[in-house]
Amino acid sequence: MDIEDEESTSSAPVKAPAKKRKRRRKNKNEDQEEYEENKSYANQINQKFGSSKGFKHKDETPMFEVKGGKATIKNSGNHRLTVSRTLDFHMNKLFQWEEEPDAIESAYICALCHESGRKRELFGPYYTTHNPIKHWPTFLAKKPLQTAKKPVKIELWFHGSCALWAPNVHLHGSQLTNLEHQMDIFWSQNCAICRKNGASIAVQNKKNTFVHYPCAQNKSYKLDEHTLMCNS
Repeated sequence: MDIEDEESTSSAPVKAPAKKRKRRRKNKNEDQEEYEENKSYANQINQKFGSSKGFKHKDETPMFEVKGGKATIKNSGNHRLTVSRTLDFHMNKLFQWEEEPDAIESAYICALCHESGRKRELFGPYYTTHNPIKHWPTFLAKKPLQTAKKPVKIELWFHGSCALWAPNVHLHGSQLTNLEHQMDIFWSQNCAICRKNGASIAVQNKKNTFVHYPCAQNKSYKLDEHTLMCNS
């Protein structure tokens, strides 16, 4: 029995050890392509959500910061601001319509008061379709050619307070209604304080006088939430 066992054992085929697969290293061209692609995405994000030229932070370069014996990377103010705006944008999209690719992309500023989202958060995007364009908001986007006289759709952003104080604009679910008609009116009205268009709040006892919500606040105007008007 012992001999047979030895013979059967010796005649069994011996498996060769499995070869380890070598990881394929990326060549320099692939690394460069990946870098260029990431750089392109970063530039797109910076263009849409980065700081405007007049408000750039001085701390542009990331650096190491040592606290309690631990080193951490401290990103620039612009980087933190861009990341914050990007996150806000995607969080807002959870409660908005899907992005509409045929709409004209507007600047990331309030469509009423012209102020950016640095101090107060912007909500959107909302979309309005205009045909014809009576009062095009050049501060938001370049006026398109109207050779074919087709309806034009534009992306809009608002401060919450600016939208709430805009008369005849109502919040229905997560959307603002009656925007097309009202925005044409607001863009035709200049603010009595800053002289820019987009003024929505009428000043009582002053005919054809309108102001932006933040302008009225800065001038300490008395705002009447029942009439959506103010007193100077």
